Order: sequence, then structure tokens, then C-alpha cells
Amino acid sequence: MGKTDWVQQRGRGIHLTIRDIDCANFDAEQMAKDFHDMHVSYFSFFAGGYVTTYPTQLDLQRISPYLQDMDVTGDIVKAAHRYGIKAVAMIDLGILPKKAALLNPHWCSVDRDGSLYESTDGFYVTCPLGGYQKDYAVRIVREIVENYEVDGIKFGGASYGFKSSGICYCRNCQADFKQSAGLDLPLAMDWTNPAWRRFTRWKVQKTTACVNYLMDVVKSVDPDMPVFGNSVCFGDPEWTVGSSLDVEQMSRYQSAIQVEAQTRFKLNAAGEAGWQWLRWTGEEARYMSSVTDKPIWVVVSYFLAWPWRRSSMTPVEQKVYLAQIAANGAMPMVNLSGGPPAVHEDPRSFAAMKELFAFHDKHNDYYDGDASAASIAIVYSLDTLLFYEPGNPRSHDDYVECIRGVEQALLEAHIPFDIISTQTLSDDVLNRYAAIVLPSLACMSEEQAEAVRRYSARGGGIVATGETSLYDLDGGKRSDFLLHDVFQAGYNGVTLPVNGKKTKEVTQAYMNIQHPDHPLVQGLEQTRLVPIAGDYCSLHVRGSGGQAGQAETPLTLAAPFRVFPEGLSYTVEPDTGAAMAVVSGSDSGGRTVYFPSRLDRLFFQIGFPDLKRLLVNAVLWAARGNIPLVADAPSTCEISLRQKENKRMAHLINLTGGRRVFNELVPLHNVTVGIKEAASKAYLLSSGKPLELTKRDGIAEVTVDVLTDYDVVVFEI
Repeated sequence: MGKTDWVQQRGRGIHLTIRDIDCANFDAEQMAKDFHDMHVSYFSFFAGGYVTTYPTQLDLQRISPYLQDMDVTGDIVKAAHRYGIKAVAMIDLGILPKKAALLNPHWCSVDRDGSLYESTDGFYVTCPLGGYQKDYAVRIVREIVENYEVDGIKFGGASYGFKSSGICYCRNCQADFKQSAGLDLPLAMDWTNPAWRRFTRWKVQKTTACVNYLMDVVKSVDPDMPVFGNSVCFGDPEWTVGSSLDVEQMSRYQSAIQVEAQTRFKLNAAGEAGWQWLRWTGEEARYMSSVTDKPIWVVVSYFLAWPWRRSSMTPVEQKVYLAQIAANGAMPMVNLSGGPPAVHEDPRSFAAMKELFAFHDKHNDYYDGDASAASIAIVYSLDTLLFYEPGNPRSHDDYVECIRGVEQALLEAHIPFDIISTQTLSDDVLNRYAAIVLPSLACMSEEQAEAVRRYSARGGGIVATGETSLYDLDGGKRSDFLLHDVFQAGYNGVTLPVNGKKTKEVTQAYMNIQHPDHPLVQGLEQTRLVPIAGDYCSLHVRGSGGQAGQAETPLTLAAPFRVFPEGLSYTVEPDTGAAMAVVSGSDSGGRTVYFPSRLDRLFFQIGFPDLKRLLVNAVLWAARGNIPLVADAPSTCEISLRQKENKRMAHLINLTGGRRVFNELVPLHNVTVGIKEAASKAYLLSSGKPLELTKRDGIAEVTVDVLTDYDVVVFEI
């Protein structure tokens, strides 16, 4: 095989964070044997940078004080190759040892006073415009590549990103920003300041340029050497926004794309903890596999992050967390800290990794080269993440919760979907889908709106929420929606609270169901209202009377009223009549559902099923029921539909557990799943056991007796 061939094949990975202390008596042979037994096909490991694991001749690299006369890098590469495993050397350029920082302060990120930003005691934050990345990186890469038969070079940590919690005022940044923007660097983070927004856009460009430059560095030493990096998707808005990362653009300059989904929860200094979304790994796999054709590595923590790096995640949660990656087109990869498996203090989750990796390895033909079979796409916008609602300190998290509200609703309804990007809104991409969802996609360009408009004119279904298309790419508010003609509704110039006024008093608000027989409210026949909270866009709606092609408003806003005291919890005020859903379309043209509120975010926050029903009904109606999968399973059974040649693979993941951390899973019985195609046979991938096919109304259906954690139903067409 050529040097890059292995990258294109679906595999299973580990990233080994080698700490200084791990270098003492490092047993590379045992590590490689353990990885082989776990069905690992590739791994990356700390080699150069602030922890150097080989006897470097470069005086500004910091050799691990525990290395002594060993060559851990050399031992690792040789041992890995004896077991047929690919070894990727990682270099971390984001942190500079004290000696290098003092000799070259112009390599460092500095504050307004010219003081170096300190990462931790004796280590300093580098600037991606400085000479460490621009010049010294070449020497590090050359030393590793010329002395070791590594299978790739990876730049880890923050090798190409800016310090997220501060502004770098080094002379390189000042000069470059002045030349690019004609402005001085801003003095503080202020999203309401146009200069800050310009600075954020500039950081995105410079981060991407640094990724490109580091790829060129490696290729200048060895043109055939695979190059990798490290980043994150929108699921970690703090990192994405703070470091101004555009992972889609960065992916152009890497052989495979590594994205992190490591955080399970964060325990802060005040003792407050918050969970990350359990489905984050699948989200990253769906999104990245839709926006790039390159291989995707999704990295998760072996450990209980954060802050515990020594305690492993429970085996049952580890397996289903990793399974979501494999089920959605990416490669599962585990970040291992605390030493290799043989010396790790908490080895309990290695068995779960081995189970999943062995399953993946045995059935690799079903994963390698597969593709999504989804007919629905959620559209994500980096511009909205960066520039929407500048005065709201939670704006980035709020937007992600809008997206995840739609994801959660579709997952619970077993509707397969992709996550695509506004950067990929071509006719060819949109034509793959029966409907697209724009969850509060506020910042939109004329070109993007025109692509959506053409899609609608061709008969495509659209579901949108909140202030979609009301802002330009830099967060400037328009007088009307760019998509007002698609929504069949115009903006009245105000976004209002559903409770009628800004108040500290706890109030309640509802949407009235005006047309109980409308497809949008199917399944809600026994109620006349649905709860709502937050803000909504005041609209003027086109058309009337529900005539063909004209807009209907099956939901309107009721009059709000107080919650306490309970005896006064009512209102005699007339209902507002404000439109809370605008439905338009005809039998021949595209169908559109527009919700002027962010009920997607509200569903993610509270999980009330009526909100899910509205979102799901909207998608089903807009897509004209063109969903390739049907299922009768609990909402906690996640199903991803993939395809390869004449096979359709329904990946079933059981997420039916108790309180997180999952310590056990409740097995599911009699899970029924079907596809809307003429299947000739079906079987369970784990056992090869044939499954009885039932055919009705164009649906080929099977029943799985028991689903413990993860399995795949294969249909042959």
C-alpha cells in the first residue's frame, strides 16, 4: 500500500496522550500487542512539542525528563508495524516551553501590555502567526520524518488556533490585522462592536491559513506523508467560537479530519456540572461526513471528562457512545490518557472498546464505502453560530440547542437525517433530500437564500424556525426575511416575547390549535393548545382561506397569563391571534412550514412531546412522507440508515438507560424496522441470522427479538 492508502479505509483508532511520566520504562511491545488484540488499526501518539518522546537534537524542544536514554517514539513505531498497525506522530505547537519562549518571545501570544499568555507554570501560549509554527515546525517535522517510518504527522492541541480567552497583541497580529482590516486590534471582546466581528472573521481566515501552511510544511519534507489535525464541530461552541474554527475549510488541507467529542460533562471551580449531549458523537459524524468526502475520525475520551482523566467512562456508555460514530459514517477513535492499557489504573472500559472494535473489524465491508440513505437534512450555519444575537452571552449555545432540538425530535421519531452546511448549498446537494430544516438559521446570504428558493421551486420541502434569514452574514438585521416569499410571511419589524412583555413575573403562554384536522397537528386531537416560551417574530401572512398554494396558520398565540397565585391563574384578555405556524404549498410545488418561534430549542430544553410532534409533523408533511425508513421502537432506540451497493444497513443503538452515567442498559424486545424498497432478504449482522421479511404497502419489514446495545439489520435489495 502507498503511504496514504490506509487513510481511506474505515478503521478504528486510539490517540495516546503520552505524559512525561509515561516515558519511564515505556513498554511499546506490550502496548502494540494490546492494541492489536483490541482490533485497533491506527493510532496517534505524542512525539514532538512540549512533551518530546525521542532524543531530539533540536534545543528548543523539551525532552521528557523521564525519557533518559530511551527512544519511545522509535520503539512505538517499530512495535506498531510488527503488529500491522499504523502509527501517526503528533506534534503539539500550541504550547511553548519556557526556554523557547524566553529566547523567542515573538513566537508567543501576548496581552495588551506585552506580557506572555501563560498556559500553565513554565509553559506559554504560541501565536499561529509566529515563528514556532512558521519556521521551527519545519525542523521538527523533518527530524521526525527523516528518522522514523511514521505513517502520518498530526498537529494536535491548539497548534493552529488562537487563545480563546484573550486577544493576541503580538507584532505579527497587529500588523496583519491592520493590513487586512485597516483597523487596530479590538481592546476587548464585544460582539456588538463591528470591529470585533471583523476580528473574529479574520481569526477564522488565519486559523485556516495556518492549517494549510502546516500541511505544506509536511509535504515539503515528504510529499506522500498523510497530514492530520485536531478540531471540533459546533457541538462545542465555546471552543469553536473562542478559537474561530471553520472545520469545513480546515478539512481541505488534511488527509483525514479529526474532530473531538470528548467532554461528557464539565465540573467547574464552583462545583457546578453540566452534561454534554449523549448524541454528540453521532452529530459530529453526520455533519462532517456530509460536508467532506475525506475520512472522519471522531475522538472521544476513554476517561470521565472533565476533570477526571484517570477514571474510565462506564463500559456500557462507552460502547454506545462509540457506536454512534461507526453508525453514521465516521471512524471511532479513543483518547487514552493515563498510560497504555497494560499499566492503566482503570482498565474497565477496554473490554467495551474491544467488543465494538471487533464487531467493526469483522464486518468492515459493511462500513467501508457506505453512505447515508437519509432523505432529510438539517442545515447548519457557521455565520449564525459566530454572529447571531451579539448582545446575548448565551447566543452560541442557544443556536446549537435549536439544531439539537430538531435532531432530538427526528431521532426519537426514527427519521434518518444528515447535517449539511450553508457552505455546501448547491443544487446537487439539496436535490438529495425530500426536505431540509433550517433551525433558527438567522445569518444567511443572498446566494444561500437563492439556493433554498430554487430548491423550493423544484418541489423541495422546507421547515424553518425563529429568525431564519433575517440577518446578513455579519449579524446585521434586515427589515424582512430573505425567504419571505418562501415562508409566505413577512416580518413586521419586531421580535416579541410570547408572554406579551418583558417581566420577572413567571408567566405562561400557549399556542392555540386553530385547525384540529390539519396535518401539522396530527396526534394532538385531544388538546386545544401547546405550550410555548421565549420570543417570536411578529408576522403578516400572505393569502387566506387555505386555498391551494396560499398560506394557512394552524397555530396562533393565545393571551398569556400568570402562574402564581394559583387562584388567579387565568386571563380574560382576548387571544393575540398572532401566527405561530405558517404552512404553505401545493400538491405540485414545494411545501413550507415556518415557525416564528424557537420551539426547537424549547423542545431540546424541556422534552415536551407535543413540541416534538409539531416538528416531526412539519418534516413529514414538507417531505410528503418521503422517509426511507419505518420503525416501531422506543424513542431511545437510535436508528441510522446507511447504504452500499445493493445493501441497506439499519444501525440500531440502544440508548435506554437510567440516569447518566449509564451503568446498565435495558434490553429492547421486538424492535420492528423496515425500508421502503423491495428487499429480497434481511439478516442480523452480529449473528448472520436470517430475519423473516414481511412485505406490505411497499415496505419490507423485519423484527429484531432482542437489542442489547448495538447491532445492524442488513437488507439486500
